[in-house]
Amino acid sequence: MQAENILLEILDEAGMPLPVGQLGRVVITTLHNFAMPLIRYELGDYAARGEACPCGRGLPVLERIVGRRRNMLRLPDGSQHWPSFPEARWSEIGTIEQVQVVQAALDRVVLRVVVAQPLSAQEGEQLRQAFADMLCFPHAIVVEEVAAIPRQANAKFEDFVSELD
Repeated sequence: MQAENILLEILDEAGMPLPVGQLGRVVITTLHNFAMPLIRYELGDYAARGEACPCGRGLPVLERIVGRRRNMLRLPDGSQHWPSFPEARWSEIGTIEQVQVVQAALDRVVLRVVVAQPLSAQEGEQLRQAFADMLCFPHAIVVEEVAAIPRQANAKFEDFVSELD
């Protein structure tokens, strides 16, 4: 972390600092932005602080950054996690060019897929099953073939989007 320029905190949901290795909310305070200071600005990211760097420099270290709150999959039982769906698990099914997973409700996920040719019923079922396994999602997974998947306003492509709250 660039501790010379920012104060970066890893906090629990109650706003208390977390120890090394525990995952929490990232909150920053800028130290040199006098025109428009950011004081305890919450980014929406989750990360964990790491042990001190073995190089001896002494700056704080982030052990891992796991993602943003808006990219969390929420399950009906209240649990939540950041989903991962490696291309190797679905790329051999049909002629899929791009996939975006959208959580439309607590019990419903939509797989938006761009395909070179329509998926067969068997390919659609294989795709649903592959994503059910990767997402640990126990309810409805709907495959929706689309012509294109638009990028966000910032021109980034998000492979998982939650439409919840």
